[in-house]
Amino acid sequence: MRNAIVITGTPGVGKTTAAREIARADGYRLIELNSLAKEAGALAGQDPERGAAIIDEAKLKRELTKALKSEGAKFIVEGHYGEIVPPRFVERAIVLRLDPRILRQRLAERGYPPSKVDENVQAEILDSCLASAVEAFGEGAVLEVDATGLDFQRLVASVREAIAGRGLAPGSVNWVTRLQKEGALHEFLR
Repeated sequence: MRNAIVITGTPGVGKTTAAREIARADGYRLIELNSLAKEAGALAGQDPERGAAIIDEAKLKRELTKALKSEGAKFIVEGHYGEIVPPRFVERAIVLRLDPRILRQRLAERGYPPSKVDENVQAEILDSCLASAVEAFGEGAVLEVDATGLDFQRLVASVREAIAGRGLAPGSVNWVTRLQKEGALHEFLR
């Protein structure tokens, strides 16, 4: 039963904003993975180095599976570790992407410590969420949306297009090549 759309991406790319609006407007049930992990007691502690919660993946998958078994329901599952969703439920996975320079600014404005900003920006440059989604769900189920320069309405419209199967194929967004061409890659090499 493929009844879930996964919306994933690096923190700060706009996935929560888009997922909430699409779920509200289009009749999906929304599962925010971070919220479900807290509600289900699927937190296994805190990573002091990263200042982030450690997820009990097995427990979260069990809770997620229970929720996704609802007959007749369709879901948006949102989170930067969307690959945790059991593949048998996934109709499509949408990976939101964002220019690393804009992402760095957003995360800094959120008050992320510099090390966490760097880690997430590097993950975006190296296609980390995309690679995880393709590995978990297969290339045919995954599409990308480049959120760079999109206002709220255009972001939501682009995600809806991707849900309908009209998005960018995996690998279409290539920050390394783009930053190299613009002479900006050195900003991210340390």
